Amino acid sequence: MNIEQEKIEKFLKDLYPIMRSLTGNGNRKTLNYIKDNYIPDSIIKSIKSGTKIFDWEVPDEWNIDEAYIKNIYGKKIIDLKDNNLHIVSYSKSIDTKLEPKELIKKLHTLPNHPNWIPYRTTYYKKDWGFCCKDSLLKSKDFKGPFTVKIDSDFNPKGRLDWLECYHQGQSKNEILISTYFCHPNLANDNLSGLVAAVKLFEFISQIKTKFSYRLIIVPETIGAISFLSQANISRLVGGMVISCVAGPGKLSIKEGFDNKHWINKAAIYALEKITKGDYIRYPFTPDGSDERQYSSPGIRIVTPSIHKSKYYEYPEYHTSADDLNFISSTNLLDTLEVYKQWIINIESYCKPKRIEEKCELQLGKRGLYPSIGGTLGQVANNLVNNDLIYKENNFKNNTNIKDKYINAYRWIMHLADGSNSNFEICEKSNINLDIVNDCISTFEKNKLVVLN
Repeated sequence: MNIEQEKIEKFLKDLYPIMRSLTGNGNRKTLNYIKDNYIPDSIIKSIKSGTKIFDWEVPDEWNIDEAYIKNIYGKKIIDLKDNNLHIVSYSKSIDTKLEPKELIKKLHTLPNHPNWIPYRTTYYKKDWGFCCKDSLLKSKDFKGPFTVKIDSDFNPKGRLDWLECYHQGQSKNEILISTYFCHPNLANDNLSGLVAAVKLFEFISQIKTKFSYRLIIVPETIGAISFLSQANISRLVGGMVISCVAGPGKLSIKEGFDNKHWINKAAIYALEKITKGDYIRYPFTPDGSDERQYSSPGIRIVTPSIHKSKYYEYPEYHTSADDLNFISSTNLLDTLEVYKQWIINIESYCKPKRIEEKCELQLGKRGLYPSIGGTLGQVANNLVNNDLIYKENNFKNNTNIKDKYINAYRWIMHLADGSNSNFEICEKSNINLDIVNDCISTFEKNKLVVLN
């Protein structure tokens, strides 16, 4: 295990046990950990409970001290201290005795996976419940009457917290990096996304960027809505929602609602480059994570997601089996490399426009075209695959010319009218994005194009 893997492992292990929900002390503990250890320039923002935002209202702050069920013998058969998933999140206080038939109505299990604990919530209806292994109901320990105790607190004067950090680029146009942190004791969903988002922002913070970037770590749904209620949406030109990035499954992408948007294309090119085409492509649907908020009318921010074991697509999802053993630091770092390439692609986005628009540019006098004529397109002179890719000896008198770039130069001259992006040039020419970007850069250095 290398140093970077060790850091990831520690990050995961430190945050995994903390009780988190939409609000509460565990959320603040998590955000302060990130601020103190990873992103000191971040700001922890908050919004008061009861605040009306769009069609929603920020819920009361919820904290819980203990929750357990004892059987007739006084043995704790379910205890929040053993696993945070044992409590239905946002459960109200209860202190009572129940017979088995009454208690079962308040228990959530997974009969098809009798040794897994499900994850359940009751955020917007005052209720209570426990989650447990289905095998417990068939065990000798499940004998009542049962003592049921939940000690929780709802504070109408509390708050909802999220973390925000901003990286200033050359442009005021922002790319949103969004992840959520409200699920306790779930490793792939959502802890892996939180860790990956923080590490990605560290990477961005170390480079000069064209775009500005805004990282937000929010409680899912209500947190994203809270952020959007006070954000300058007009500056957000695209983004990404990071979740479920460290499982054993294939890399995949859930596309943005506009799959022709350049930020969606940038993600696809990153996956193509890193995986050599070996990934899964999911079309956009208005469900899942906070892309639901970012894609809504009045917002319309395109936010694809790149995953490794996407939510809904693995049996362990929203169960206790989605633990630290299900994920790995290696898988997380593999996904992080795709996200880094995505950022590189985002930074390359441009719409080149020729300074001299009429006719073909004279590339030969700039050393960008062979000085010996007659070889291009000549089958007898080692034409390869009939696609204008030539052997290097054709240009032995012009060593600064890379043979594979000739076709890209021609397509850029043809398409660089200020309306086609580098991604569109790539698509229309069927030329690798790296080559297209290199050629655009060469044209810019030679003052042949300006980049919009």
